[in-house]
Amino acid sequence: MSVKVIVRVMPIQLLPEFRLGGDFLEVLFLLIHLLKPASLGAFLLGFWRLGSDLGWTSDFIYMDGILSRWQLWMLLGAVMVSMQSLLTRRLVRV
Repeated sequence: MSVKVIVRVMPIQLLPEFRLGGDFLEVLFLLIHLLKPASLGAFLLGFWRLGSDLGWTSDFIYMDGILSRWQLWMLLGAVMVSMQSLLTRRLVRV
């Protein structure tokens, strides 16, 4: 004897959809488009710090403190790229 169970699962919506209009939406699109160049700057700072640690480049602008870590700059760049991608996909439906 076999029993078949049919389960219909609704897709999980982690973030609500944006239903915005007017000037706020234009400013949001501007900020989304500025995330990509900002992430490029963060990646460049990360590679500069990594090159400075390896002795390939000149001294980094932040020599001590939390901003002197190349891992932080790489993580910041990755977060900005992923946020830009996520927000672009969410706002295409508007």
